[in-house]
Amino acid sequence: MKSAKSIEELLLASEEGTLDSVDRDMLNELLRRDPDSRAKFARWQMMTVALQDGVPSQWKAEAKVEVQETNRSVWSERQVYRWVIASAAALLVAVTFRWVQLETRPANLVADNTVASGRASAEEPTSSGVAVVTQLVNAKDAVIRGVGESSSQSLSVNAALNPGSVRLESGWAQIEFLNGATVVLHGPAEMEVVSAAEAIMHRGRIRAEVPPAARGFVVRTQDMKVVDLGTEFGLEVSDEGSNVQVFDGEVELQVDEDQPQLVGAGKSLQRGSGTGVGLVESAMTPDRFVDAAGLQRLAETQQNERYQRWREASQTLRKDSRLIAYFAMDSPLKGQRFLSNDTVPHKPDLDGAIVGATVTRGRWEAKPALQFKRPGDRVRVNVPGEFESLTMATWVRIDSLDRWYNSLFLTDSYQLGEPHWQILDTGQLHFSVRASTSGDENEPSVGPPHHVALSPSFWDPSLSGQWLHLAVVYDVDAGTTTHYLNGDVLSVDDIPDHQIVRTTRIGMASIGNWSTPLEPEEHFAIRNLNGSMDELAIFAAALSPTEIKEMVEHGKP
Repeated sequence: MKSAKSIEELLLASEEGTLDSVDRDMLNELLRRDPDSRAKFARWQMMTVALQDGVPSQWKAEAKVEVQETNRSVWSERQVYRWVIASAAALLVAVTFRWVQLETRPANLVADNTVASGRASAEEPTSSGVAVVTQLVNAKDAVIRGVGESSSQSLSVNAALNPGSVRLESGWAQIEFLNGATVVLHGPAEMEVVSAAEAIMHRGRIRAEVPPAARGFVVRTQDMKVVDLGTEFGLEVSDEGSNVQVFDGEVELQVDEDQPQLVGAGKSLQRGSGTGVGLVESAMTPDRFVDAAGLQRLAETQQNERYQRWREASQTLRKDSRLIAYFAMDSPLKGQRFLSNDTVPHKPDLDGAIVGATVTRGRWEAKPALQFKRPGDRVRVNVPGEFESLTMATWVRIDSLDRWYNSLFLTDSYQLGEPHWQILDTGQLHFSVRASTSGDENEPSVGPPHHVALSPSFWDPSLSGQWLHLAVVYDVDAGTTTHYLNGDVLSVDDIPDHQIVRTTRIGMASIGNWSTPLEPEEHFAIRNLNGSMDELAIFAAALSPTEIKEMVEHGKP
């Protein structure tokens, strides 16, 4: 069989996943019969992996750099040489294995994409945590420091908590322990999460609701122990001592472990600070302890305020002259199958066509979003024009990363200047702009067609269901690609000079998916986003870190 296309063209199409069935058969035949083609295939794989993927761990670590150019890492020639040799050795094993496959299997021999091959793992995914944050209302400086950790991390809704110290300067945090107990923490407060059924209060107020299934939940202070027997109680720790108020049911109070006492509903006991101080009855003050229902009302008020603040910021953003397209997803989407482009002035030709994706709740109760679940779900758009630098920013809720590639925004084809933005199943953000054209018979295209900017892995299953702000800045002048997560820089990637694309273009593209089958029987790679998208903005400019941060502050739920 003589191929109508060169081996380079077929390999490039295979790498990009655009290989149709006819070309795949041609490529398989060439690899089976032609030693020169197999040699080119091996060199192609080595070069692609060496320059684009398989980034060594130390390189990833060095990619966690600040925005300042002075901090960018530079490899010495010796390091690059050592790594390429190591990659080549590993790759030869893989290529040999591939050849065996090619020689022994009659059909479907070339994978649709080689970058993510070999990523499957037999290990079952795991997670950790003894409690989860389910509400944050007007929370200021809400952080947790894990046991043995030197730095604190900000609390976020739906975040899993491992044992450690939770601090809250003001506002409220609702924490649900995995045994079933719910605690509303009122700042300023510091509480130590010990296990799924135990906490220690160092200062501040909590209101604990403990259903029968969670009976036995324990809260300690410096000088007493409260064992819940299926009830609702408040506990306040201050410089004056500890105060326990029982609102429903009863608790077992232990000041002296040998003489525990039961305290029933309507009782309030105060123990002053210092040794040898006993318990005295005090006035009930239930209004000082916000319960879960009251916190929900406060949360709804806060959500409405944040939604209105986002709407104001969104109205201003729509007029930004740098916007190429803006899908705020703030109009009633239910029942309509088009997605309005919300730039001002309005450009109806940029409206998207919703295919399969369904309407779901957005960041706020009053705001819709689009959910992508099935392989065909997508929004089709056509964005004409030529640009230079690009910025893409979106709010997404990821259910899981169970595809090799989880699409955010991809052009249909992958020609010179076209961008692809997606998330790998490893939790890494993946952005590239095609830097070369496919060659012809007289001038075949060789070498890697683009430069992939991979972020460090940011994802783990504990983030499932959280609204995350993702952004990427392709800065032509600076020669960098910068990935952002929730307004913070994840990585800054230097683009080699010969792979900087100064004229970018989009054309036909999909939000939340990739490519459209051209033939009735054609199969396509499953790359749809498994989750929801609440806003997408595309700029013909490199936004600054401050501008990215402001978008997050104005839009966080």
